Amino acid sequence: MTTTQSDTKQGSFLSLRYKLLIGFTLLFSVVFSVAYYWFYQFATDSALNQIRNDMVETLDGAANGVDIESFKEMAQAALKGESSPYYDEHIKWLATVREVEPRGVTYTFVPTQDTKDYEVLFLGDVTVTFNPDKAAAFGDPYKALPENTKLYSGLTELTTNLESYTDPFGRWVSAYRPLKDSTGKVVGGIGIDFKADYVDTVQQAIIDSIFVAFLVTYLILFVTVWVIANIFTKPISRLTSLAAKFGEGDYEHDQDLATLSETRFPDEIATLAQVFSIMVGKIRKREEGLKKQVAELKIEIDEVKRSKQVSEIVDSDFFQDLQAKARAMRKRGPTQESSSDDGQ
Repeated sequence: MTTTQSDTKQGSFLSLRYKLLIGFTLLFSVVFSVAYYWFYQFATDSALNQIRNDMVETLDGAANGVDIESFKEMAQAALKGESSPYYDEHIKWLATVREVEPRGVTYTFVPTQDTKDYEVLFLGDVTVTFNPDKAAAFGDPYKALPENTKLYSGLTELTTNLESYTDPFGRWVSAYRPLKDSTGKVVGGIGIDFKADYVDTVQQAIIDSIFVAFLVTYLILFVTVWVIANIFTKPISRLTSLAAKFGEGDYEHDQDLATLSETRFPDEIATLAQVFSIMVGKIRKREEGLKKQVAELKIEIDEVKRSKQVSEIVDSDFFQDLQAKARAMRKRGPTQESSSDDGQ
């Protein structure tokens, strides 16, 4: 069975311009998504590293300003459940640290006798200077939460916790380090907390700034692709339109192909237009030749038809009878006709 054009299933027409636009849009979407994610991670890590550096620097400065001998006296008093005359001076120093770094909440602590419970006793908490209701009092016990056992690790080495956690005082990121006496013995620890809300604000600021930057860039690239797609597909659209006219036998626009082929910087479109122009010229000449042949053939057919019609008339019985009568009349001649007249 022969398949005709009407039998051939064709999909919906989609312009090359839109194919290019959709293709580049999908490509840019993938590239931008990867780049956005990478840049977000990079910016977030950079921000967290900066926060970590700020906490560690503040913590080191705070630790260097602690009077270790007074701290040891306070530690002994706290473990005994007694007050200490050095507490106020200690709080003043922590308040001075907060003036230098308002984002940080510093505090000091010592381990209890039962190290298995990760329990410590607070000695000083700068929160008492601006929010006494939420501050840890001198000697208050505190068990490190399972998600924040790094506080207890701060009694042996510098430890940071940049994964936000929640305790009875809020949600935080923290850093801790040990306090040592002149012999290098650990006598307690000092910690600093930054509100996790601050970290969230930094991350959200990064997201917003990156999103705006990438959105503007994305729109610019989208418009650029649209313009470039129009520039590159315009000659193809013109060539397609001319092909449709040529297909209908309209060769009056063959000169328009010259505008596509005659360019300063020829490309594949120009080459295609040249080839198409040559092809159209050949088809036009061939069509004209065919028309001439058809006209000549029509004349020959008409002559054959006329000859056939004449032959049919000549060969008919009626015509043969007429011819016989005509011959008989010619044989009689004028003399016979005259004699016949006289006898009458």
